[in-house]
Formats: sequence, structure tokens, C-alpha cells
Amino acid sequence: MRHLLSSFFSFIRRYVLLFIGIVLMLLCGRWIHDEWRQVRSFIDELPLLERAELNVNLYKSTLSSTIVLEAQRLATMPLDRLEAEIRSLDSVILRLEQTQDDLSIVSVLRSGMDAMPARLERAALHGIELDLRRQERAYLAASRARLDVVVHREKARRNLENLRLAYLRAFTEQEEAKSKLRRALADRRWIDRVYSGSAVNTLVREREAEVSTLKTRADAALARFRKQKQLVDQLPQAPAIAQPLIDEQRLIAAATPLHQRAARARTLAARSIAWQAYQAVKPVLGTAVWLLVAWLVVPFSIRAVFYFLLAPLAARARPIVIARKQESEAFSFGSPDPIDGGGPLISAVSKRVVLAPGDEMMIRPAYCQSQPEHVDVKTKVLFDWSYWLPSIAARLWMLNRLSTHRPADIVISSTVNALEEVALLEIPAGASFVLQVRGMIGVVYQRGRRPKIRSHWKLRTLHAWMTLQLRYLSFEGPCTLIVKGCRGVRLENVGTGRMISQDATLGFSANTVYSTVRMKPFIPYILGRRALLNDKFAGENAYCLYEEIPRGGGPIYQNRNSLEALFDAGLKAFGI
Repeated sequence: MRHLLSSFFSFIRRYVLLFIGIVLMLLCGRWIHDEWRQVRSFIDELPLLERAELNVNLYKSTLSSTIVLEAQRLATMPLDRLEAEIRSLDSVILRLEQTQDDLSIVSVLRSGMDAMPARLERAALHGIELDLRRQERAYLAASRARLDVVVHREKARRNLENLRLAYLRAFTEQEEAKSKLRRALADRRWIDRVYSGSAVNTLVREREAEVSTLKTRADAALARFRKQKQLVDQLPQAPAIAQPLIDEQRLIAAATPLHQRAARARTLAARSIAWQAYQAVKPVLGTAVWLLVAWLVVPFSIRAVFYFLLAPLAARARPIVIARKQESEAFSFGSPDPIDGGGPLISAVSKRVVLAPGDEMMIRPAYCQSQPEHVDVKTKVLFDWSYWLPSIAARLWMLNRLSTHRPADIVISSTVNALEEVALLEIPAGASFVLQVRGMIGVVYQRGRRPKIRSHWKLRTLHAWMTLQLRYLSFEGPCTLIVKGCRGVRLENVGTGRMISQDATLGFSANTVYSTVRMKPFIPYILGRRALLNDKFAGENAYCLYEEIPRGGGPIYQNRNSLEALFDAGLKAFGI
């Protein structure tokens, strides 16, 4: 019963927790969905709103400059022309005010979210134009009021000038009459002073009456001038022509809905990590796309050039021959029975070497599996000091040097790689064999007659540049080379011709005619599944040595990084 209740409550608890988890997941999913929809809507609007703000600012700047210049030009017009322009501007303002309701924020919201940025932009542009026209109208009205003052003051000043000229004429006539009176008084004689009815006295009386009349006229003209001057002095001064100034705050207020919408969208965008990441990669997105296209296209283009141009040229180039003739007719090598008819397999998981007195063996310690107790083992720091770089690169350093005073059986086998097999390649006296030292693990030779290594540079042939192997190292007999290979090593008489994968080639006899042949078909090569070139070997009594599985065929080798590939290419160029 207890177990039953425990199971029941465990069942209830498990499914209640599952139900709560489902409810929480649905709530969280709905909240995330709603938030994403809201953020997505504003994020989608943000570029349109920012573009609308740029358009509004540009329109405001351009229209403000235009209206300022237009207001300055109209302010200098005559009063009647100015009044006509004000009436025309009133009709424009009335038309803009009538269409303002269609672009209000309420109508913008009713139009839907899709048209929001465009309608906000049109409403802002319309509001800016209306406010600028109103400011222009206010400036022109002030200019008209000033012009009224200027016109009335100018009319009064012209009247004052006329009165001044009238007074000057009256005063001139008065002075001329006085001059005539003085001449008449100067012409009187003594008898004219006694006799008042003389002609001279009559002329003097006439001159005096004329002077009195002209004086009265001049005084009246002066009085009228002084009265007009007092009136002109009492007239208000016309204000100076001010530069039309645009109230930027009013223009900003006209575009407030657009700016508020854009600010809200920017705030939501600033909180969105996805939007920030998109903005971060947006400047380099186009370049990245082109680089990706180039990354995909350029290798195919380079492969096509190599396949259709360089490989045919290399095939027609003169082949490489290290030594034209071998002094011995054939190589002798220890070999078990061929496993199949594809060529003699000279390798095995382990090999037995009989070390005779007077012989020495240098071998990598990891491949010396067992030896008799009486064998003398010493350390050889470097395989050949003359070729220290190939020796180090091929791990032919810190070797075991074995010697014995009586015959000894030594077992050679790989203790580091289960897929490797070892082979013995016996090179007779007078013969030489070209070998990539990466496949060499040791050598057996007579004491005091260590095999000579010769370097052969082939810089003038296209085959060497196509395979990036510029130097070849040959070993001269008599000696027995101990080599390794993945899943086995084969030595074949090439006869009239033999093609082998470059990655599988370990070496060839010095009299071999070596060249490169373009791989077929084209599609596997362009897709990177096959190499461009195969090694081609030919020649009478010529041999090639290769491993069963190419060293470039394994997944570890194919997944190597670029630095490792570059390093391997450099070693290959030096015959390593």
C-alpha cells in the first residue's frame, strides 16, 4: 500500500510539474512572441523613420532658406505690391490649414502601421510648411506696418520741403524789394526831402509798401514751415528693417510625432541584442558576401586554370630522370609471395632482419621491436649531418645504431601505428634509389660504408613546380633501406608506364623516367575529391615504390589546418 501511494504521488507530482512547466512555457512563449512582434514592427520601421527624419530636416533647411530670401525680397517692394503678396500668402495659408486635418496624428494612426512612417513624414512636412508660411506672413505684416510709417513720414517730409522752398522764395522776394527800397532811398535829393509829392518819394512809398507785403508773406510761409516741421518731428520713427528669423522650436514642434516615433523605435532597437548584432555586421556584410563568393569561386577558377592550362603544359614538358643508367640490371629485395596480382607486396606487419658481423643498422627506436641480448646498441644523434634538415624533418634523429660480432635476428615492426607495415629494400652496389625520407625508418649497411645521399635540384622543369618538389634525395648502394607505409608497401617494375597517386609515392629508382599526368575526369578534381596530377613512371628495368593507402587519404591528414599544409608543402619542396 505504501509503495502504491508513493507511486501515485510520484506520478501526480511528475505530471503536475510537467503541467506547470507547460503553462510557464506557453506564457513565456506568448510574451516572447508579443515582445518580438512589437520590437520587430519598430525595428522594421526604424530605417524608414530615420530616412523620414533626414528628409524632414533637409526640407526644413531648404524651405527655411528659401522663405528667408523670399521675405527679404518682398520686404523691399512698394506698399501696394506688398499688400498683394500678403493676400496671396493668406490664401496659401488657408489652403494648408484646410488640408491639415487630413494629415493629423489621428488620421495617421487610423491609416494603419504600414503607412505610419510615410504619413508621419507627410504630416511633418505639411506642418513645417504651414508654420513657415505663418512666420513669413507675420514678417511681411510687420514690414507693411513699417512701410506705412515710412510712407506717411516721407509724405510729411516732402510737404515740409515744399514749405521750406516756398519760404525761401518769399524771403528772396522780400530781400529783393528791400534792395530796391534802399536804391530808391539812395536816389532822393534834398528837394525830394522838402517836397513829399515828388516822383522819387512816390517810388519810395511804393517800395516800402511792397516790402511790407512781401514781409507779411514771408512771415506766413515761415510760420507754415515751422508748424510742418513740428508735425514731422512728432511723427514716430520707422523701425529698421530686421532680418527674418525662423523660430526653430515651432518647426521642431511641427515634426514632434515623427521624432517621438523614431525615438521610441531607437529605444526598442537599442534594447534588442539581435538588432545591435545586425547593426554591427551591417557595414561589412557586403564585403563578407563578396569574400564568401570569392572563397567559393576563386578556388574553382584556380583549379580550372591548373587543369586546362598548366597541367597540359606540364604533360608536354621534358620528364625528370635522375640517373640515365643503373650499373646493375635489377634490384634484389626480400619479398613474401604476392598477395594478389597487382604487384609484389614487399612489406609485412613485422620483418626479420639478419644482422651479420661487420654490418650496422640505424633505425628509429619505435620500430626496433626485439633484438638478441648480445647486440651492441648505441645512439646515433643524427642520421646524416650533411643533411641535417631532412634528417630532423623525417625524425631520423636519436636513432639506435646496432652492431654485432655474430649473426643476430632483429625483428622490425611499428609500435606506434597499427596500420603501418615495414619493408626492406635492398639496393645493390652501383645503384641508387630516390626516396622521400618521410617513409624511411632505418638502413642496414656494412660498417664503414654508410650509404651516400645525393641531392638533385630540378628547378628548370615544370613537373617539379607543379608537384612542388624541387629537390630529390637519392641513396646509393650497397645498403638495405627500411621503409614504412600505411597498410603495406609495394615495389613494382613500371615497364612501359605506370601511374600512381602522388600522395602514395615513396620513391623510385634513379633510372626511372618520371613525369606528371593530369587526373581524369574533371568533375571529381574541381570538387576537390581527387588530386590534379598523378605520378607517371616509365623506363626499362625501372621501379617505383609506393604505399597501399596514401598518406593524404586519411581523415586526420585531410582535416589538417592551413599551417600544417603549408609546412608539408615546404618540406616536400626540399624532398622531405
